[in-house]
Amino acid sequence: MESIKQARNWGIDIGGSYAKIGYLSDASFVLTNKIQTGSDSLPDLILKEIFSTILAVDKHPKSIGFGIAGMVSKSTKMVLTSANLPQWNKVNIQSISNKYLHTPIEIDNDCNAFAIGSLHSGNIPPKGLWLFITLGTGIGGTIIYNGEVVYGTDFAGEFGHTTVQADGKLCKCGSYGCWEKYAGSKALTNYYSKLTGIKITPAEIAQKADKQDINAIHALEEYGKWMGVGLANLANIFSPEGFFFGGGIASAYVHFEKAAFQEYRNRCNHHWKTTVLANTYTAGAYGAAVLAMKQ
Repeated sequence: MESIKQARNWGIDIGGSYAKIGYLSDASFVLTNKIQTGSDSLPDLILKEIFSTILAVDKHPKSIGFGIAGMVSKSTKMVLTSANLPQWNKVNIQSISNKYLHTPIEIDNDCNAFAIGSLHSGNIPPKGLWLFITLGTGIGGTIIYNGEVVYGTDFAGEFGHTTVQADGKLCKCGSYGCWEKYAGSKALTNYYSKLTGIKITPAEIAQKADKQDINAIHALEEYGKWMGVGLANLANIFSPEGFFFGGGIASAYVHFEKAAFQEYRNRCNHHWKTTVLANTYTAGAYGAAVLAMKQ
């Protein structure tokens, strides 16, 4: 791998399935590597591979930003806990980073990083109250007010762990009936499996729905119903200008929008304004790089 000549601002998106690594180059983002994560992934090993990837390309990176799935403390640069990365418990990213390089780092929740990148690129308006939601392994959330992310006491926006079923399914976070248990990627896979006895990925379900497969359509409608439940809760709390969606499942929005809207309208009277952000595959890593660059 050829080293780049100029120090770069790097961004890393660490999610429940993959870690994506890349850097800002003028107005674009260059993805250099993708590392598989998962419930058994160990932070020391994943971070070692991330830093090795960066240093193989850029010997003196200008800054590094991390967007990480879970409860992230920006002030202490620690991941306190992550439902979808259970090994990432009280992980000091700054301390581990110092073993490999002396580059300034910034960390944030992965959804917040995604939102920061979308604000920077103009895809989310700079005025008003908006809610940004990522749909993937889990459900991430960001509250945006007049172009700024609202953090509360550091952890605002854990939408995926709001309760939609009081006595519902046990979540990895320790609670019951969390929204992402009914509208995360595994939930969609299970809805399709119950109809067919076959387990396939959400992307494959969406492809089948595109071809008018009735079971895929019904699975996405069930998914959409639970999306509507969670969105109605958020609307009743925040009364936002509207919702923005990103993440892998958001690309199938056309197949579950109607069911989501019907459930939403059954549960609240707030207006309905939704937007799916395009080209979201590297958006989280891009936003993490923007976060680091701005600091």
